[in-house]
Amino acid sequence: MPKQDPTPLPYGLLQYYQVHYILKVESGENGNFLARCEPITKGHFGNKQVVGVRWTGADEFAEVLQEDAKLIEMLKEVMLREGEIRVDPLDDHIRIYGKWIHEDSFAFNQAMLEIADRIAGHIKTRLHILNKPTP
Repeated sequence: MPKQDPTPLPYGLLQYYQVHYILKVESGENGNFLARCEPITKGHFGNKQVVGVRWTGADEFAEVLQEDAKLIEMLKEVMLREGEIRVDPLDDHIRIYGKWIHEDSFAFNQAMLEIADRIAGHIKTRLHILNKPTP
């Protein structure tokens, strides 16, 4: 009988998915939109509650997101499930995404779509301000 490895490595596809909201932006300013949102929690296990969120990353952009009271309230509702939300700039687009989710609990989240849309609105507003010609 062959000896079986007690900790086998997974081969093939993993059973985890991650939803990415892609904002198509071709700008030299994409690097200014790096940010990460982490929950500030109170309690443990079943009593755990999100009492606030903290945005870190590119200073000005993180401050803009932190000052949006409606966005903060929306985030408080989904952060226990999402864990963290990242805004990741690349050359020709910006990704907004949460944590990896197992396929058994993977489902479309309308609240997360609204949050990503609000963040995308801040990005487009900031790009308009940054690219505005000076008289």
